[in-house]
Formats: sequence, C-alpha cells, structure tokens
Amino acid sequence: MSGAAVPTRGRTDVREILDRDDDLRDVPSTWVVALAPVPVLIAALAIRPLVQGTAWWISGVVVVAVLVGVVLAVRRRAPGVRFVALVAAVVACSCAAALVNDVQPLGWLDADGALGETLAAIRLNPAPLPQTDAIRLIVTVSIGWVAAVSLFVAAVARIPSLAAAPALVILVVPGIITGQPASTPLVVGTAVAFLVLLWLSVRPVQRAVPAAVVGAIGLVVAVGLPAVVPLNAGWLSGVTGAIQSPIQPGRPGTLLELGDDLRRPNELEVFRYRSSDGQPEYLKLADLDEFGTGDWVPTVTNAAEAETADQQQWAEGVNPRLATRGDVTVRITGLSSTYLPVPSGAVSIESQSTNLDLSQWRWMGNSSTVRSTGAATARGAMYEVYGASTFANEYLDAVAASGALGRTDGRGFRAPSDEQLRTDLTLPDDLPENISAEAADVSAAATDDYGRARALEQWFRSDLFTYSETAPVEQGYDGDSMDVVSTFLRVREGYCVHYSSAMAVMARSLGIPSRIAVGYRAGSPQPDGEYAVSNRQLHSWPELYIEGAGWVAFEPTPDSDEAAPSEEPSASPTAVTPETPLPAPEQTTPADPSASPTPSATPAPGAAGASGSGGGGPAGLLVGLLLVLAVLVAPAAVRAARRRSRSAAVAAGRSPAVQAWREVLDDVADHGYAPGVAPTGDAAAVARTARAVLGRLRPTLPAAVLPHLEAVVDAVDRERFAADGAAFVDTGALTRHLREARSALDASVSAARVVRSRLLPPSLLPSSAWSHDGPRRRGRDRRTA
Repeated sequence: MSGAAVPTRGRTDVREILDRDDDLRDVPSTWVVALAPVPVLIAALAIRPLVQGTAWWISGVVVVAVLVGVVLAVRRRAPGVRFVALVAAVVACSCAAALVNDVQPLGWLDADGALGETLAAIRLNPAPLPQTDAIRLIVTVSIGWVAAVSLFVAAVARIPSLAAAPALVILVVPGIITGQPASTPLVVGTAVAFLVLLWLSVRPVQRAVPAAVVGAIGLVVAVGLPAVVPLNAGWLSGVTGAIQSPIQPGRPGTLLELGDDLRRPNELEVFRYRSSDGQPEYLKLADLDEFGTGDWVPTVTNAAEAETADQQQWAEGVNPRLATRGDVTVRITGLSSTYLPVPSGAVSIESQSTNLDLSQWRWMGNSSTVRSTGAATARGAMYEVYGASTFANEYLDAVAASGALGRTDGRGFRAPSDEQLRTDLTLPDDLPENISAEAADVSAAATDDYGRARALEQWFRSDLFTYSETAPVEQGYDGDSMDVVSTFLRVREGYCVHYSSAMAVMARSLGIPSRIAVGYRAGSPQPDGEYAVSNRQLHSWPELYIEGAGWVAFEPTPDSDEAAPSEEPSASPTAVTPETPLPAPEQTTPADPSASPTPSATPAPGAAGASGSGGGGPAGLLVGLLLVLAVLVAPAAVRAARRRSRSAAVAAGRSPAVQAWREVLDDVADHGYAPGVAPTGDAAAVARTARAVLGRLRPTLPAAVLPHLEAVVDAVDRERFAADGAAFVDTGALTRHLREARSALDASVSAARVVRSRLLPPSLLPSSAWSHDGPRRRGRDRRTA
C-alpha cells in the first residue's frame, strides 16, 4: 500500500518543483499565456452589431493564436526578450493581414490607406459597417493589438489579474455606440474566462476573491452603464428642448422604441411643412427592410460612397405616372434627428437656412431617404424637398383592374436591383407557420400582387382587429420579432408597429418584396396653410413593391381615437399620363407639377401617432451617476467593510490574533510596503508563518511600525500554540496596536499615498510580492535561482 503511494507523491513533487522553478525564474505559466487573450476574443464578439459578418473575428482568432504561439516559444526567456518578440509578432501579423486583405503591408497605419478609409466609414455610416477589405483589416488588427496588450500584462508584466481589462474596454465601446449592453452570454463567457485566468495565476489563492470583486465591478460598468445611460437617452430631450426621432444610426429595435414613444402622454411639435398642392403628406425618416435576423433594420449602406444631399438623384422604385407629387417645404421646430423627414420618393433637396448644410447629409443608397454624417437637425432649419409618393387608393385600384400595371412595368422609372428585391423578400428560417398560412388564406381570392396586398390591408382594417397601445405590453408580445407577429395575429390587438410589421412579413411570405417606413403622418392644418406635426404623429407603415407601380404605401392600421389622422387627405384620381412630373437627375429645378396632372394619393386613415423618443428620464441620469459613484467608491467600501469585520472579530475573540495579523498586513500593503526576498537556502525565512513574514518585512518598514507588528505576531504565536491560546490574547491591546500601526504607517508616507490607501487599497489586488518567495527576482537573482 505504501509502495503504491510513493510514485504518486513523486509525481506531485516533480510538478511542484517545476512550478516553483518557473515562478522563481519569473516564467509565466503555459495556461496563463494561453488564456490571457481569451477574454478579449470572447468580448470581441460584442463588435458584431458594429460590423457585418464574422470574418473579421475569425481572422482575429488566427492572429491571436499566432501571438500566443510566439509568446509560448519564448516564455522562458527574459521579460525583455518576451516583449520584443510579442511586438515583432503583432506587427508582422498586422502586415500579413493587410496583404491577405489586398492592402499595402502598412495600410493599417496609413491615414490615406485602410486606416483612413475605415475612419471615414465610421464617421459617415450607421452601424453595422459594411465589411469591406479595409474595415475587416482594421478590426482584425485592433483585436490583435488588444490581445497583445493582454499578453503583455499577463506574460511580460506578470499581472494576470489585469489581463481582462482590455476585454472590458471592448465590451463597453459597442454598448456606448449602440446603446445596447453586451449580450448576457458574452458577459458570462468573458467573466468565466477572467475568473479561470485568476484562479490559475493568483498566489496566494486567498487573494483571488478581492481580485474577482474588482473584475465584477468592471463587468457591471461594461454592461450596466450603456443600458442605464444610453448615448441617445431620452432625458436629453428635456435638456435641449428637442425631441429625438425613434430611429438612430446603428440602433436596433427601432419599432420597439417607437412603441415606447406611443405611451408617452406629452405632445410636442417637431416640425411644420407646407405642400405645393396644399394637401397633407406622409413624410418618411427611414426605410427598414432587412429582416433576416428577426429585427427590422435599414439596409447597410456605405455613406462614404453615397452622394451628398445637395445633389439630385433618381427616385428608385417610384413610378411618377401613378405617384402624387410630394413637393414640400419643411421647417424644423423641435426635432433632433440624424434623418430628414422627406416624401417617399424624394429626388432633390434645397436648403433654405444657414444652419442646414446639405453637404453633411447623404442619400442612403437608393431608398430616397437622407441621413446626416455630422450634426442632427437644428431648430429653425428649413429646406425644400421635391419628390413623389404612391399610396394604395381607389385610383390605383382602377389602374390595377384595367391591367395597366403590367403594361407600365419598368417604363419611365428605375426599378430596384434584383439584389435589393431579394433582400426585401428575406425572412428568418424559423417563420411560424400561422403567418404564412394566414397570409395565404386572406389573399386566396386575389389574382395579382396588388390584389393580394389590398386584401391583406383590408383584412387588418376590418373589425377583426382592434387598435391598442397597451395590450401588447400587458400581454407580453410587444416588438417586431417573428414570435411577436405570430402572437399578434392570434390576439389581434396592437398598434401601428404590429400592423406594419405583420403585413410586411405576410407580404414577403406571398413573394411580394416589402419594407417598413418610419416617419410622420399628415399633421394638423394651420390657418396659414402649414401643417404642424407633433411627436404624436410618429408612425410606421408598410411599403410593398408592386410590378408596374413601384413602391406602394399601404395603411393596415385600423381606425381608432388614438390612431386617427389629424387631417384626412382627399382623393382626386385622374387618368394615367405618359409624362413624368419628376425632374431628371441632371435638372437643376423640378418639373412644373401643373404640366402633367397626376393622381392625388389618398393615404387611408388610421396612421398611428407616437410621441418622441423614450429613455430613462431624469431618473436614468440619476441612476447612471449613482452607478459611476458606486464604482468609484467600491474599492474603499470593500476595504472598509473588511476592516470592520476583522475588528469585530478581534473584539469578539474569534481568532483575534490571526484576524489582527491579516488586517495589519493589508494596512502595510495599502501603504506601499512589501516583504523583501528570503535568503536563499533559509527555510525559516521562506516559511509562510507570521514570524517569517515579519522577518522579511523588518528591513522595509519604518521603525515606529515594527513594535506593533511584533506585538501582533507574539499574539499569533500564543493563539496558535498555547493551550486555549485565544483566551490568553488581549483583544483590547490588539485593537490598540491595529489603530496605532495604521497611524504610524500614515505618518511614514506622503498624503497622496494615504489617500490612495483609503480609496484604491492595493491589498484588494493579488501581488506576487506577498508570496513566500517575495517580489519577482530580476537580473542576477533570476539567473541564479
């Protein structure tokens, strides 16, 4: 039996000897090197809302794997060699990544190369960014360099407890940009990787707990701060006097936020407009047409390649023979938006005020919508828009019934590309069966796409559905996901978000391209001929692509007191005319609208209103400030709580000497003192006993502090080795020694060090200086160890 135990003991001793040898040589553990960049790689997945695809993450993993291999190859070399090897490797990997992405080797450093192109894309584009070669390169290189920082901290500076700090930065940045905190799986994965790294690197193990507390505080900041105080928090409206639009670049969940806006009771005017024909108009902010992930978002467009809004463009997918001229003059009175309210088929914009520089606004692809690459709309900004829009109405019904839609397809207007139409037909793979089945049943009697679309619209506007802003929230199906749409079709209560989303999804299931428009309905007429639009006119409606007619707006939201429009446009259908009232891109002025009469579109009643942007309100700001304050005072609070706990244990006689010794050691560490290196071969000095540690501390501590530590050590010996030792310990004397030791330590250091010992106590962090081997050996000591 004893013979069987010997080999096991021998193997254990060999591992312990190797580990001790590595520690004495200042050699990082293989596991520490391998795990150091793992939190960074996990946290890097939080960048997905900012950049399309995942190729940049895969290439980042490859770069990090190379860096880890290089550091492992030189881990037993001097720290300086490790540092040089790490820098050389990350530079080489960056250059190699540039070549793979068809960029000059140093393009990742060139302000006129890939770096400059990426910075321009970040400045001009909403998230997620298109994954161009330059953007993929810069993101890959960024991941590599951040991981290199983690490797440096863990393998060169030998502070593994801080190796996860770069990962926390990565978690925070996307949250600040999008206003959405990192997902729970990413946060948990990063935290687990961090704690595993701590467990493998921290000595003594007891110090892993305070290090974990520090890491937890960092994770709270990374996740909580963007959620509590998002970048576009609604409380800013109360500060600036402006109402933010519900759609922001790179911010998902636009329709859900619009729903939150609906339930705000206050009403504020956002802009006024005057139409050329005196008729009310629906004005659009943006199109939401990508739905492959189950959340309606705008198509990703590279604004760096888009035309500025001071240039004219074609209105893609708008048949001017069937559309209503939508020439309007808009004056911003209280809207803060990075999207301009424009008619659906806008082709030209002219600024009428000095505070609207159209060179800072860009056409978003071929959607006829306009987004800022700089500041948001300012109060008093004024502009004139020329364009047209097509609404489903009785006139279009007559045109469709006559068969004219098929004869006019593709004539006189530019149709969307096949790629765009495929995007506008995309549905998630897990489409609930009841959506497509309901769509097929409702449209079974129709013979063409326009008829099927009209059947869907009229079905939603029938008495089978009820307009309600509260039912979706109370019954837990608010939003625009597939499950929400499926539930809405069963419950049949909701507001414009649910009607527009459901109709757009059902249309796609029937093979009809669709998108959702987010903007404002008509508004209230004023005595001077203007229309005043408030946050209550905020609305969403579906637009379906009908061959021959182009993009046609539908109004599925049923009539209700809340949804009824302020002004119902009148219809005046006229014959189809071969002339186009819209200007060609090269024209400097719009065509005369009276030269060729066109049908006056009649938006059906029922556009749901909504209020301005939501947000946390002043309470959100207060909570955010409290969170920041809590993070700042957390280390001091943890240290104070620990001191009170130990003092209480001393006074109560619960291992009083041991508790006093732990407290006085933390005080020594907080004031910047650390034990010296034990003499080689001196087993007593190397021991982890209180008296051995005191012996190593003696050369470094001020003379005024030593008597107090000696008294505590004497008490520790009595408590540990005397019969019923704790009963012979003078707890009052220990309490006095603790108090006087801290006073002596305060007097021995600068005032700044005293403040730091209270606010940022080093005793909460792990430190190899407090291991039985003392501080890391350098130079000759390391070579001779």
